[in-house]
Amino acid sequence: MAAIAIAVFPTTIAHASVSELCRFDTEKLPEISGLATSALHDRIVWAHNDSGGGPRVYALDMDTCEIRATLKIRGVDALDPEAIALGTGSAGAPVLWWGDIGDNTASRSYVEIYEITEPSTLSDATVTPTIHRVRLPEASDAEALVADGDRLWLIGKGLISGTVWRLPAPLPIDGLARARAVGTEDGLVTDAAMRPGGGYAVRDYSEVRIYSGRPPGTLVERMPLPEQIQGEALTWTSDGTALLVASEGDDRLLLVPVASAPQAPSSATESEPTPATTSEDVASAPATSNPEAATGASPIANALEPADRVGSLAVVALAVGAAVFAVSVLAVALLARLRSRRSPTGVD
Repeated sequence: MAAIAIAVFPTTIAHASVSELCRFDTEKLPEISGLATSALHDRIVWAHNDSGGGPRVYALDMDTCEIRATLKIRGVDALDPEAIALGTGSAGAPVLWWGDIGDNTASRSYVEIYEITEPSTLSDATVTPTIHRVRLPEASDAEALVADGDRLWLIGKGLISGTVWRLPAPLPIDGLARARAVGTEDGLVTDAAMRPGGGYAVRDYSEVRIYSGRPPGTLVERMPLPEQIQGEALTWTSDGTALLVASEGDDRLLLVPVASAPQAPSSATESEPTPATTSEDVASAPATSNPEAATGASPIANALEPADRVGSLAVVALAVGAAVFAVSVLAVALLARLRSRRSPTGVD
């Protein structure tokens, strides 16, 4: 998303070992926002577009970027899908967790996560997901979803820092799951992924951070990422030795080797029980499935939707600039009035 952020926070020079695997069909995949390596199909990665791409998920050949299958997701609006992760459902089968979690104008009363059973065969199909609605403590933009089985975490895309939220496990089907803050991340996070063998990765526009354990984990390594206009998507190779990265403004699928070994959870983390879903974790669901009710968006907020193209940083910068200007005008007016009262002629 925030292309302007690239101009303010330039990307670092990538490692020489980075390699290009293939190039996407930009007519069907103009704005890749999420990637997830398949659990069932060798050399297949699932991908999706940002908002405007419709409720579709694509199976891509990692060697050629050929679209091997298109899944049309029935019964969802996909207002602002930003992340996808591979995990397991309640029955233990592989599922895709697709996160409709973006909220550039901070106006959504809840976000949605779609649980999609990974198909055993690759062919075009229309599938019906299980829809999970999630309420954050306050409306926030998020672009990163981490999945470890059916344990899920979201990471906010704050300008300076982002909140790490843990979701109840298993996610309820009825009602709103309440996200709980468990940590913080650096700002402008655009994706994250659990690592096969242990640990996870979090990316922004210029670097990736490797952690041990589960979120919030322990930082192991920082690495620069390849220069891309708008780097947003990230996933691990199935062996956990390298990252696959992609960008909304770049048609290349890139392979980034990672030197550090997978970091299994520590004994303390391993023994930590999975938080059971309780009544405190679930709020009453809205009676309507109207997208406007889901977003709580006013006509003004709808008019601001192009901020999705300009980016969160631009919106914040404009707001800060307007506030500073307003305070300055008020201060000058107040000072002039005080000086006028001190001198009947208006002259000191």
